[in-house]
Amino acid sequence: MTAGPEAFALLSAAVFAIGIYGVLARRHPLAVVMAVGLLFAAPVIALVGFTHAIQARPIAIGDGLTALAIAVASCVCSLGFALIVLLWRRTGRADIDTLGDLDG
Repeated sequence: MTAGPEAFALLSAAVFAIGIYGVLARRHPLAVVMAVGLLFAAPVIALVGFTHAIQARPIAIGDGLTALAIAVASCVCSLGFALIVLLWRRTGRADIDTLGDLDG
C-alpha cells in the first residue's frame, strides 16, 4: 500500500496548522521559533510527497528544491535562536512581551 498525494497534502496541512497554532498561542520565543520551523516543514513535506507520488521525472528536482528549503529553514531558525540569546542577554528574560521595552 502506498500513500497518494492526498495523504501528503493532509499531513502537510496538519503540520502547518500545528505551526500556526504554535506561533499564535506561545509566548516564549524558543517555542515560537520552533513553530516557525514547523511552518517551513509543511511545504517541504508536500513538495517531496507530490514529486514522489506522481513519480515526476526527474525526481531529483523535487529533492533538490527540498534540500534548498531545508537549508533556508535552518538558517532562519539559527537567526531566530541568535535573536533569542540577544534578547536574553539584554533583558534577563526570554519573553516576547519584552521586545517592546527595548529602546536602546
